[in-house]
Amino acid sequence: MTNSTLTMNPLDGGRKLVLLAVCVGLAAMLGASFLYRLSNPSLVQQGRGPAAQEEGEHAGEMEMVSALMQKVQQNPTDAGALFALGQHFLDHADWARAEGFLARAVVAAPADPQPLYMLGIAQYQQQSFDKAAETFERLIEIDPQPAARYNLGILYRHYLKAEDKGNAHLKAVLDDPKAPEDLKAQARQELESATHGSAQAAPETKQQDKKQ
Repeated sequence: MTNSTLTMNPLDGGRKLVLLAVCVGLAAMLGASFLYRLSNPSLVQQGRGPAAQEEGEHAGEMEMVSALMQKVQQNPTDAGALFALGQHFLDHADWARAEGFLARAVVAAPADPQPLYMLGIAQYQQQSFDKAAETFERLIEIDPQPAARYNLGILYRHYLKAEDKGNAHLKAVLDDPKAPEDLKAQARQELESATHGSAQAAPETKQQDKKQ
């Protein structure tokens, strides 16, 4: 019985190095994405599912959009059609067009909180953080819903440098018996991170004072 040895293709080592490099690159990208999400929290967007991707659904969507556009042409203050168009463009990340239709829906139905909520999301996605905060402030005046207060907490704390105002809205979420438990958990986590950040900043300030 003879001993046989396996021969290794000289390309195998190179392939392994390439695969290793790709894995390291993907890990770095995922890590960077995770750190970005930590430092730039996103708002809560209620009741929105992923946009349709199938060709048949896409064709159906285009027919729907065309019908809604005709409705708006016939009646420029049709709040339902304006809101539906705003939602459609929001789902497809066409933030500017979404904002345009949602702003018109707000004018057409100023007492309806839904267009205001989605308008705030569209403004946030365009990094119009001041406008988004103003929109959510208007919203809680007519409907102090917990998700809107949470979004205000995120906007003020992370984007508008008004941590006290943000914390006040987050605490209101915790105190609201109607707030879902998962939203309360997110608000609590935000408030705890603010407390820990202050505790870590205090010793640094004292050390600087001693050096002076």
